[in-house]
Amino acid sequence: MIGQKSWIEIDPKLGALVSQAFKEIATGKWTLEEWTQHAYSSGYRTRSGKQIYKSAWGAILHNRFYLGETWLRAGDVPVKGNHEPLVDKSTFSRVQEVLKEHDKHRQHTRRHKYLLKGLAHSLEANSPCWAETNPKKQISYYRSRTKANGSQIYYNAGNIDSQLLDIVKNITISESSRQELRNDLQNWFNDEGKSNEKMKQAEARLVKLRRMEQNLQQLMLEEEITLADFKEHRIKIEAERARLQNVVDIISQRQHLIKADFEVALQLATELDFLFEKGAFNEKRLLCETVFKRVYLKEGRVSEVELNAPFGLIASRGKGSGTVLNGWGRRIRTFLYGSRVRCPTARRFPSTPEL
Repeated sequence: MIGQKSWIEIDPKLGALVSQAFKEIATGKWTLEEWTQHAYSSGYRTRSGKQIYKSAWGAILHNRFYLGETWLRAGDVPVKGNHEPLVDKSTFSRVQEVLKEHDKHRQHTRRHKYLLKGLAHSLEANSPCWAETNPKKQISYYRSRTKANGSQIYYNAGNIDSQLLDIVKNITISESSRQELRNDLQNWFNDEGKSNEKMKQAEARLVKLRRMEQNLQQLMLEEEITLADFKEHRIKIEAERARLQNVVDIISQRQHLIKADFEVALQLATELDFLFEKGAFNEKRLLCETVFKRVYLKEGRVSEVELNAPFGLIASRGKGSGTVLNGWGRRIRTFLYGSRVRCPTARRFPSTPEL
């Protein structure tokens, strides 16, 4: 309430835990992961009884609020608060140094960057995969999130990522294929525009409304209806016409945007192999996110790939690709919704043993 001062009370149990955490981390004998598990096994929980996770501990140990400071209405400059600190400045500074060293060590030991992070999927476990590195063994891998026959499935990340260039080469198209696809797409859009029942109905109704408005004007001129009746009917006609015109505009705009996206994808598809082979990691990663919706792993190799639209359709014209689909209608559905196809190069790669 206005005129009343706010205050902060220290939780007897959690406050003591926070103080203890600062002291323990300052010794340098704990990593954040180890401290998280130690605190949990020691029975420390949130007020709702849940585990205090690593991210929460990281936020706590970096927070100058526990030094007795606050930022209320003072920008980024900390000011002294009216609450009791849970850690002294010396200990707090030491903790920041320890955490910084841990961050440097973690960055140093992470040898591999993952092209398929968030995209890899294990067929054996029917599960998405985590991307991880074992610092002690210096091994990076994709690990299934769920188990198959009681065990998680591991795929050597380096071996998996090395297979992607050949896959990309197989979905890269030639300039002649690009022109053919452009022509096919234009024909499809022409047919789609004609067959779109909703658009046809809206356009037919707009023509009818124009005739109705002309007839209404004629009736008023011939004094068959009053000016008041004319205005009332014209308002209704204009309202319906505006609604229908909006429907037509939305459909036309949707078709235009899809076509524009496809043009960009076609240009990219003629250069995929070159861009992937010569690009830096971030460029390769962006290409993977653009082209692949999901990459399916099995027995240590890429088994199938699910492509984002419109690359599913484009891949049907790829260099040496075995993904040509039967029938133009099916290819169009592929273009709109993406495609899951078997990787034609999968058998080239030897099976990678589990780590």
